[in-house]
Amino acid sequence: MKKLRTISALCLMAMALTWSACSNDDTDFSGRIADRTDNSTDDNGSDEGEDQETYEIKDLKLDDSNLDEGTEVIPTAASGSTSYNDYVENSDFDYTVYVNYEGAGATLSGDVSKVSAVYDGAYVTLTSTAKGVEYVLSGNADDGNFKIYSDHKFKLTLNGLSLHSQRGAAINNQCGKSMYVVLAEGSDNRLTSTGNYTATPAGEDEKGTFFSEGQVIFSGSGSLYVSAALKNGIASDDYIRFRPGNKIRVDADNGHGVKANDGVTISGGVLNIYVQGEGAKGINSEAFVNVDGGRTCIQSVSGTSVTATETVKSAAIKCDSTYTQTAGIVNLRAEGEGGKGLNAKKTVTISGGELNITTFGDKVNASPKGITCDMDVVVKGGSVYSYSGNSKPVDATGGLTVAPGYSQYALTDDFFIVNY
Repeated sequence: MKKLRTISALCLMAMALTWSACSNDDTDFSGRIADRTDNSTDDNGSDEGEDQETYEIKDLKLDDSNLDEGTEVIPTAASGSTSYNDYVENSDFDYTVYVNYEGAGATLSGDVSKVSAVYDGAYVTLTSTAKGVEYVLSGNADDGNFKIYSDHKFKLTLNGLSLHSQRGAAINNQCGKSMYVVLAEGSDNRLTSTGNYTATPAGEDEKGTFFSEGQVIFSGSGSLYVSAALKNGIASDDYIRFRPGNKIRVDADNGHGVKANDGVTISGGVLNIYVQGEGAKGINSEAFVNVDGGRTCIQSVSGTSVTATETVKSAAIKCDSTYTQTAGIVNLRAEGEGGKGLNAKKTVTISGGELNITTFGDKVNASPKGITCDMDVVVKGGSVYSYSGNSKPVDATGGLTVAPGYSQYALTDDFFIVNY
């Protein structure tokens, strides 16, 4: 246990703290900060007679318990919201095509005139030029998938679907428009893949168990389990948004849990991610990561991948742009060698919610840091807890700024803690 000298609330009210550090460079959440007052001696053996605090290491684990998120506000066209198009409620779907998997095959019903279909056992490929189509998938197949080519955005409802693909992606969307994925109320859905992706047609991407060329927006009050033996769990060549109500678990053995080229937004829901491949990330965004609700729990046990040309570090969350959190709970646990909790290329800004990070990896080819950022880390609301046993709890090349008003503040070799 580290004994940390506290900075008084009065002192914090008087000024913001800025700290800079340069570097070459990652879930029951029952753990909490335990305070204890004593008059222990400092590291030099002198007794200064000051209050001391002892901080416990939080026990961060995956947590799929229910989350009370209240009522979600759906933006209207008149609101001028930039995310208006991300809400399935703001689009009309006049046609419905039902795909029911039945072991070795599948059957179509509903507005089947709006699609053309190709079957290879339970591997189903649909092509559509029609607007306003909803596809409802149900049933089970242990050797099948769903692939779609569409000229327009569409709604994909999962209603008790269990698909295991031995040829790559279980869901493969080759449409570059929005795909609204609705988890039907009360439904349990499972997507798994063990295939080697050798059958991917030339010129097409197929980057995970659940893959989309376009935007992916999850909603609904059902549950979804995604497992990837190879590549990523959920992947989009555009952006991904998670909305309140859904409950999603992603396991990835040799890739990232959630991978997006154009950003990840977590507006709500319960999201659990477990990754263990070398150099893997729980969330890997080539743009931003925004969190404004929900509960996200990520456990990364993957280590650093070292080749002759590069060193690839693992992380619970990695983003090539900004990380912004205004609400919600984010719990990150990184266990692998050199693994990071939160790794951002640009500014990290926390203005609300709760961010908890623990890192336990060894320091060999890389340093296992709690928060690492190539620019600034700014905390101006909410609470942050970061523990790193073998390196820095926070490493901000630009600087670390904590706004005044926090009653509890600690920054040592192992801990970075700010709480109201």
